[in-house]
Amino acid sequence: MSQPISLLPQLPAEFSRRAPRLLPRVEGVARPTFALYSLGCKVNAADSHQIARMLVAQGFRRVEFKESADLYVIDTCTVTAEADKKSRKAASRARRNNPDAVVAVTGCAATKDAAQFERAAPGALVLSNAQKFELPERALERLQNQKQWAKNYEALRAETGSEPIPMPSYVRAVLKIQDGCDHKCSYCIIPRVRGASVIKSKSQLLLEARDLISEGAREVVVTGVSMGDFSMGVNRVKGSKNAALNELLRSVTLLPEVLRVRTSSLDPADVDEDWLQAVASGDGICPHIHLALQSGSKSVLARMRRRYTPELYLKWARRWREINPDAGLTTDVIVGFPGETEAEWQESLALCRAAEFSAIHVFPYSPRENTFAADHLKELGGLVAPDVQKRRVAELIALANELSARFASRFFGREIEILVEYIQDGVAEGLLTNYVRARVEAPNARIGDLLRFTPTQWQDGVLVQ
Repeated sequence: MSQPISLLPQLPAEFSRRAPRLLPRVEGVARPTFALYSLGCKVNAADSHQIARMLVAQGFRRVEFKESADLYVIDTCTVTAEADKKSRKAASRARRNNPDAVVAVTGCAATKDAAQFERAAPGALVLSNAQKFELPERALERLQNQKQWAKNYEALRAETGSEPIPMPSYVRAVLKIQDGCDHKCSYCIIPRVRGASVIKSKSQLLLEARDLISEGAREVVVTGVSMGDFSMGVNRVKGSKNAALNELLRSVTLLPEVLRVRTSSLDPADVDEDWLQAVASGDGICPHIHLALQSGSKSVLARMRRRYTPELYLKWARRWREINPDAGLTTDVIVGFPGETEAEWQESLALCRAAEFSAIHVFPYSPRENTFAADHLKELGGLVAPDVQKRRVAELIALANELSARFASRFFGREIEILVEYIQDGVAEGLLTNYVRARVEAPNARIGDLLRFTPTQWQDGVLVQ
């Protein structure tokens, strides 16, 4: 580790769940609205949820992004060129939805290149990740400068004794335990846009988890950019290298009203036996792990500057399958990394088959400026031809679909349980604990319910009766 792990600062106290309600309900005065669009990883999802909580605490009412709103918030991603493109499109769409709205853009793409959003949505408020939680206050200042809106705002502030404003409710909520990264993989821009690794203390996280549960979360997803760092510094305890992380997972499962605790991605180099056993314990922790493979070729992993070998990866994948054959094992794979030969590509396909993944997220390699790989393309072997990369993407997607269907077939004729996230036309949909998605007719179901049923087939990536 290049430098000590520091503590992630807490949110400003005035924006906590127990903050004073700034904008009460006033008859005849419209409550200001906001719409939020979040792209990218679970860490970004956690940040977006905090921003939503802060806005609701200020008195805003959330609406769909396609609707007209007073404020649009876009929490961007820059992990690929496609993510940049989607982020810009979201900003442009917000400006079209309501030309008079405040468009606030933050996140990784905004940190990397603010100018692209000033072009996409002229007049936008663009804030870096370091400024992200200033967004509600800064946006409110801009809105107060609009004459009609300011008049409504003063009327709202003058009213007292109003009913509490409900917080946004999510059945599955993300608990961010760590941010930033000190491991400079050659393709990755995240250390540049999210900075050095920082962690939160266990005591702070348990308070945040209680808040999420009180807002309606039934499943808490523990996440971070580099979760293996959590057991360093302030959280270090005796035991294995993931002892503090394992202890946190168990502590969250003991909180009242939480049904499930799920762990997010861990670097394969940080895996150990104790962590696998903790996640597989079944004591409220979901039997699902996400280990980002990126490549199954030893030489490609070396060029990527990853901290493990295919042999180590496969060791842990097979051990996970031994512990619980029904447990979920998902991964990410980068296709067409600079210099990737056909032989190296076949090594990746072979490892994916051997690992028996339940799901694979496929990412075509996309050069990210100021990363080692982008700056040394020729040295690494040059870009893979677009038609070759496209063909390899198709091959991996086909294999991923085959592996997912094979894994899902284990549950045909067996009773399963899902946590209901969506209901439409009497059909409920949600996840098993192992991260397989399922759908069932349930006219009386409610969001947040646990439903049991027996699936018989796999349709379009979903288990159904």
